[in-house]
Amino acid sequence: MKTFSVKVPAGIRNNEKIRLLGQGKPGQNGGKNGDLFIKINIENNKKFKLKGYDLYTDLFISPWEAALGKRVNVASIEDEISLYIPAGIQSGEQIKIPNKGYKDGRGSRGDLIAEVKTIVPKKLTEDEKELFEKLKAISKFNPRSNKLT
Repeated sequence: MKTFSVKVPAGIRNNEKIRLLGQGKPGQNGGKNGDLFIKINIENNKKFKLKGYDLYTDLFISPWEAALGKRVNVASIEDEISLYIPAGIQSGEQIKIPNKGYKDGRGSRGDLIAEVKTIVPKKLTEDEKELFEKLKAISKFNPRSNKLT
């Protein structure tokens, strides 16, 4: 069994192959070794999904962050990005962060797409519950009406 050290080029695509010249099986009748092909399989993980050159990630926010807006840190594949969430953003909306996606192998890269997911706390403190009750009493907002303003 041989071990190979292989440099994977930036921007390699799913199912592309890397060719190692002369590292395959020996040729017939004492001929040259064949080539070894390594097929690349890029798997999504819990944090990122790759579509083309764009990376998709979930951005979890609270209802008050969605309503009021907030600056948050979002992880990219290389660093953290400070991102402003605009007030009134809806769960399911996407925020595009240009040039923070997957490299294309030609010096450019795709985008990072953060999909907003508003998460409601499962347990509330008494103070939180009281504030939500006050909001319910004074708010005219009805998400089931035809006018979502």
